Amino acid sequence: MTLRLALLALWVLAPPAAWALTPAENLIAKGHWKRARAIVEARYREAPDDPLANFLLSQIRNAFGDRQTPPRLAERAVALAPQVARYHRQMAEVIGVMAQQANVVRQLLLARRFQREIDTALALDPADVQALRDQLEFYLLAPGIAGGDQEKARSTAARIAAIDRPEGWLAEARLAEYRKESSRIEDLLRKAVEAGPASFRAREALAAYELAPQHLNLDLAAQQGRDAIALDPGRVAGYSILAEVYAARRSWGELDALLEAAQSHVPDDLTPYYRAADRLLAAGHDAARAARYLAEYCSQEPEGNQPTRAEAQARLAEATRAAAPASRDR
Repeated sequence: MTLRLALLALWVLAPPAAWALTPAENLIAKGHWKRARAIVEARYREAPDDPLANFLLSQIRNAFGDRQTPPRLAERAVALAPQVARYHRQMAEVIGVMAQQANVVRQLLLARRFQREIDTALALDPADVQALRDQLEFYLLAPGIAGGDQEKARSTAARIAAIDRPEGWLAEARLAEYRKESSRIEDLLRKAVEAGPASFRAREALAAYELAPQHLNLDLAAQQGRDAIALDPGRVAGYSILAEVYAARRSWGELDALLEAAQSHVPDDLTPYYRAADRLLAAGHDAARAARYLAEYCSQEPEGNQPTRAEAQARLAEATRAAAPASRDR
């Protein structure tokens, strides 16, 4: 079987039920954007009028920083299948990305369009938690004239909690962060993990909080990383968390063993190398080691929704400059 036929077989063998995830969607859910891209690009070439292919390719290209084609692909998916909620949600999400680059007048126009699309998505599927998260962010971040509303944000968080309790606690933590209620955030994130011990989003959110300099708790962050790896050693999240922990502790033996394990289990995603290097540079430790890790990260195409090669190369230049004086001193 050729590679193209094998990839198409993965698509065709997807469960037919509307609520079931296709293999490509499962890969996206686990952060394997490059693997999903191979499947979806093949399907799109075979059937450019497949609404699912247009929807997924819009997501994938957006994850890799393409700001030109995702809106067109999302619009095509909606036009081909206007009754599918997640296609309208994707349209709203790419509109949100467009708004980040727009002037104030265009932002107001895009905000209205975002609201229409997300309202349509939720009318078609009131239980779409991702659409509700998008709506929550809109209510928090949009100015009042464009539809921002803190009370509506609170109502949306309650809707999320009624559907998915761990996501509800994460929504409450987001509200607390927005309101600068810092004393509540850790407890809410812990509750999210307790309510959903298999939730990678909850574990990543708690680990990120514990890795922040203002409330550093390396032991708790490390526990989230170890638990994430135990849940699925084929996902990069746990390795990335532990890479930061070991870099912060300067535990070189553990760090190098972890990076080797990560590369063995997730060879197409070198994010743990970047995270370790970024932590070292932030702390001013071992710039030469950070440079080696960044060079390794740049050795292959970064994963979607991860630091780009250009960002990594800028950090590599920074690490190289920082390492030079130490080299001269020796």
